[in-house]
Amino acid sequence: MERLTRFCPECWAEVPAGEQAVCPACGASLAEERDFFEKLLRALWHPERTRAATAATILGQLGDPRAVPSLIEAALHARDFGVQEAAVRSLKQIGDPRAIPALVVLLRWESPLPVRLAVVEALGSFDDPRAREALRSALNDPSEAVRRAAREAWEAPVRPM
Repeated sequence: MERLTRFCPECWAEVPAGEQAVCPACGASLAEERDFFEKLLRALWHPERTRAATAATILGQLGDPRAVPSLIEAALHARDFGVQEAAVRSLKQIGDPRAIPALVVLLRWESPLPVRLAVVEALGSFDDPRAREALRSALNDPSEAVRRAAREAWEAPVRPM
């Protein structure tokens, strides 16, 4: 029989199979039920990057503005650029202008290329002077791909979300 891997919802330590009430690593309750949305927010910090990126993608598909602060945090501080990129794309999907300052920071930090391209695309979806200014700055990015994407976003009409 295949062993099911479980993780603590607080510290993400692997939990041995069996009925346990608390995490052996951090002491968190393993019996406490959380709703789906809360589980997705916590999964943004899962150590397995594909799970974290999937959680970010699903949060964007849900379109719930309550996810914006957590997605901003993941976009800025996730260790994996795939998770950052997924968080940025989800912020674009949600379309909440609270994301603009974080997107601008990601562009200035010279984040990995896929993240910067996603940021340019996201900024192009906002009808906001801060987003327009960041796009104008991206026209001078060291990467030709980012400059090209910024030019396309700059010239494209903003579509309502």
